[in-house]
Amino acid sequence: MLIFLSYIINADTPIYGGEKGFLSKSLNSIRDGNTANTSKWEFPNHLGTHIDFPYHFFQKGQTVEDFSTYFWFISGEKTQILEINLPDNNLLIKPEFINKDNLSFDSEFLIFKTGIGKYRDKDRYWEHNPGIGIETAEWIRKNFKKIRIIGFDSISISSWQHRDAGRIVHKKMLNPKNPILIVEDMDLSKVSKDTIFKIVYVAPLRITKSDGGPVTIIAEV
Repeated sequence: MLIFLSYIINADTPIYGGEKGFLSKSLNSIRDGNTANTSKWEFPNHLGTHIDFPYHFFQKGQTVEDFSTYFWFISGEKTQILEINLPDNNLLIKPEFINKDNLSFDSEFLIFKTGIGKYRDKDRYWEHNPGIGIETAEWIRKNFKKIRIIGFDSISISSWQHRDAGRIVHKKMLNPKNPILIVEDMDLSKVSKDTIFKIVYVAPLRITKSDGGPVTIIAEV
């Protein structure tokens, strides 16, 4: 079975910081007598399910053009979901909050599921979103030597309440010397730590010199 792990983009898509960001303007309309429907889209590039490239935080960092076709196909056995239950009033994921039973350190796509997605239509989704702590970023770097991408069901790996820590975590992950790309705002409602993946396809919008952009993710499970 094939499923999406990415959300569709529309006018209600939430943005980090609480704004609404997607605007679609009709340029031609069949109803108005034109031969076809065409539109102009306007939106910030870090919208919806999106990916961060090193250029997002490093002036000489890699962009979408620097990753090969094969980079975007990840085998199921190299894909792993970590379900995180954060203690009350704690918005940063620390290593001690991660269940390390049956953990595979050979993972190439490591996905954090916190369950925050059920609040995606509420202010809580961006204003009190869970983020990844600095210690966890260092733990990932130390233990997952083959990792290519980390994913998150939160709107950002940077908690809105801990933005200074979030900037540090972004830089640790996106370091151009050995980048780990970041996918934020994933739809993980149909998967869990027990899901058996066959293959995952990660398809970013390919725009030259991009620091990040919307991404479509399809998994065969």
